[in-house]
Amino acid sequence: MATAVLGGDLTRRMNADYADPDLSRSAIILNELITSIGDNLSDFNDAMAALAQGDLHRGMRDKHRGAFGQLQKNCNLALATVRTVLGEQGSGRFTEKATKFRRMLAGVRSKGVAFEIRASDDESRPIPSPPHDLWLKLVDALDGFSA
Repeated sequence: MATAVLGGDLTRRMNADYADPDLSRSAIILNELITSIGDNLSDFNDAMAALAQGDLHRGMRDKHRGAFGQLQKNCNLALATVRTVLGEQGSGRFTEKATKFRRMLAGVRSKGVAFEIRASDDESRPIPSPPHDLWLKLVDALDGFSA
């Protein structure tokens, strides 16, 4: 399986210098595909990182096609919807709350708390964990938040 071989590392490329021209062409196409996937995911990751920082304006910037075009459309539409629902003041408050939450996470991480979610035996109820507890704190922090 390619996933096991690449292990999520989309910077690796296949040698495309083969005596068989069909094999070389296949390697080139595979390398182009991996590059395309990496570029598309990078743009999405940048948009999500900006959102995690409280930036509701970043969105996906590159022009994507196919399945990634649909992802871009939905990502940017979701951000526009959130901005519209929150309005100008609400967007500012969202940024403030995101900054506060990021600082809270940094404080927990600096204390050496590992962030790991484990599957429960029955997989039907929330698992008490530092991320779950932080989620509850975020919910409390956002309680009463309105545009």
